[in-house]
Amino acid sequence: MVKRVLFPGRFQPFHKGHLHAVLSLLNEYDEIVIAVGSAQEGFTCQNPFTAGERLEMIRDALLCEGIDPKRFWLITVPDINKPLAWTAYLLGLSPKVEAVATGNAHVKAIYSWIGVRVVEVDLYKPELFNGSRIRTLIANNGNWEELVPEPVAKYLKSVGGVKRVEELCRGLH
Repeated sequence: MVKRVLFPGRFQPFHKGHLHAVLSLLNEYDEIVIAVGSAQEGFTCQNPFTAGERLEMIRDALLCEGIDPKRFWLITVPDINKPLAWTAYLLGLSPKVEAVATGNAHVKAIYSWIGVRVVEVDLYKPELFNGSRIRTLIANNGNWEELVPEPVAKYLKSVGGVKRVEELCRGLH
């Protein structure tokens, strides 16, 4: 029987904290399902990258780490703004999992409430590795590249993501 865990997040962008969590989870599970949330969003300051772009940056980062593609699933899930319904909706979109992994108190609470096993992700240096901070650094021409895996930095540059964040977030941070 394959041991599989679900890891939801927005991944705006996928950073080294996310990568640390994935690697840690793959030490305990055979496979990981990475669910890219807010899939309907893109081209906003909070969600500058499309679901497809996030899938590509995650895949690039995991392959660069030498992770066998048979060990990870990448799926997208749009928001439905009904937290309890969203939990079941996400489980319905995902391959069958044993647990949900999260460092988010809200996600932990709603999955625990419906009786799904929750694995708490030990957040790796959250003061450094968080999407809001990284987007702020990008928008303000700060040193953000060291906070994301190298393939993610290359990818963001190749799709004009840096300029996009600068334009979308100008004056907001």
